[in-house]
Amino acid sequence: MALADLRRRATRAWRRMSNPIGPAALRAALDRAIGAAPGTLLVHASFSACGRFTGGSDDVLAALGERCSTLAFPTHTYSYPENGAPAPLFDPRATPSRTGLLTEIFRISPGVTRSIQSTHSIAARGAEAAALCAGHYLNDTPCGRGTPYERMVRSQAAVLLFGATFHSYTLYHTAEDASGSQFAYEPATVDLLEVIDESGNRRHCRSRRQSRAPRRFREAGGLLESAGIARRVPLGAGILLYVPDCARAHDFLVERLRRVPDFLYATCTEPLR
Repeated sequence: MALADLRRRATRAWRRMSNPIGPAALRAALDRAIGAAPGTLLVHASFSACGRFTGGSDDVLAALGERCSTLAFPTHTYSYPENGAPAPLFDPRATPSRTGLLTEIFRISPGVTRSIQSTHSIAARGAEAAALCAGHYLNDTPCGRGTPYERMVRSQAAVLLFGATFHSYTLYHTAEDASGSQFAYEPATVDLLEVIDESGNRRHCRSRRQSRAPRRFREAGGLLESAGIARRVPLGAGILLYVPDCARAHDFLVERLRRVPDFLYATCTEPLR
């Protein structure tokens, strides 16, 4: 393991151990960030960035679930075909999430529904979970029209970045798709993916691949904060970044992407504004 990786792990471990966060402190921070309870809440989490939650992961999930009618997490697996080999089989019941420990704990929790999509699935629990997750694999993009992400935009869902930065904000991809930006997808790349569907059958489906070009997602998040679309609240050694209405953020981003199609990309020469 590289020395830089060891240092990062040591820093995370020190931050976790030296910043205990109890259930009361967690709920107080969530109340300050969220305020009025949203219908659907999508959470991007970096569990260790804030500190050590003394109530454990179950208490964190309970605190989040108390503040919405439907709780959702990205459970991305990035099951792409590589080097000419077939794509790995995606089984919503068995393929583990690669977006952090909390998402995997949530995925295997009772009453959770997971969308069927090989690269950018979500898991949800609550009143709208089944409707939110339905038919994800039937779309030709992972985050665009007809997907759970677009449904969240249409329903004005809230988004919480729990210790994570705006680098993790998946709904950027939904805005890229809606704007028609030619930079949103890898050119001429349509992956043949394989999933286990709702009936337990293997199905092949095709999906465009998100561009792998470097983006400036974290910096664009600063614009959302400056515009009053997102707010931040400290929690332990980290922060909560909260978007009360992802439709407002979506419209803000789409408008800019239509004027400057590579607005979100590191290659863009225009300043973020």
